[in-house]
Amino acid sequence: MGSWERWLKAPATSALRRFLFQVHLWLGIGFGIYVLMISITGSAIVLRAQFGGWFMHDQVSNVLALPELTGADLEARVAEVYADYTVNRVAPPARRGRSVYVVLERAGVEETRFFDQYQGKDLGPTYPWPVRIIEWLTDLHDNLLMDRTGRGLNGWGGALFMVMVLSGLVIWWQGSRRWREGLVIRRDSPRSFMWQLHNFLGFWSLPLMVVWGLTAIYFAWPEPFDWVIDYFDSDLDDFERPDGWIRTLIDFHFGRFRGLLWANIVWLFLGLVPAVLIISGVVVWYRRVVRRRRV
Repeated sequence: MGSWERWLKAPATSALRRFLFQVHLWLGIGFGIYVLMISITGSAIVLRAQFGGWFMHDQVSNVLALPELTGADLEARVAEVYADYTVNRVAPPARRGRSVYVVLERAGVEETRFFDQYQGKDLGPTYPWPVRIIEWLTDLHDNLLMDRTGRGLNGWGGALFMVMVLSGLVIWWQGSRRWREGLVIRRDSPRSFMWQLHNFLGFWSLPLMVVWGLTAIYFAWPEPFDWVIDYFDSDLDDFERPDGWIRTLIDFHFGRFRGLLWANIVWLFLGLVPAVLIISGVVVWYRRVVRRRRV
């Protein structure tokens, strides 16, 4: 049996496949915590843009047709509402429909809040705790809380993730007679549910995995990508530069679908696929290797 025929009919006997299986396995085991963290935080920050609108009340609407407080009247009302604070600054809005920005101080601690100049009431902090949490998760996901150093480490993480994804694609092939087993999940399959789930998700989410890994590399080291773009179009003043595909991939990376909340929610769940793959892979490995050795 030639090497090509062996690969088509009995890939498990191929030395290359066995090697890639070990690479995939040990990357999943040693690299799994990182992938879990990136997957969970990536899903958590999909709705980052919406969080600002949900929890930061910097806009007002005068539906009751009330007179707008300005000047001394505004300052007097602000001082009355925040009687327990020292009012350091009252900044009227620069644009219509925006609330007043108020800087307060108490016990040496400064605080900023939004204020409704029509109804004369407090609208809440300018940086509420849900927004602080989502921004912290964003920094953890993007930079590992280490600025440019973390961005570089994420680049290496993206490269290793690509190795894990591509090696997984190779070992997904079970041979010409059994390759369909990796496409569906069946109740009557002799394989365990976790094994089927791992192969099923790994195959159908392959394009997303490649996008996430490739863009993680781009965020850390954009220069090689820019060099490729410049090679095809060296005119920097050209408004039709062929870098639109990079922006598209970045939008897919973060799930940026402007005005489509349902698409963002779908992306939130899709972002958890790498976490499910890591968990299912570890479960399969534990059952097949660790538990059998103990028995």
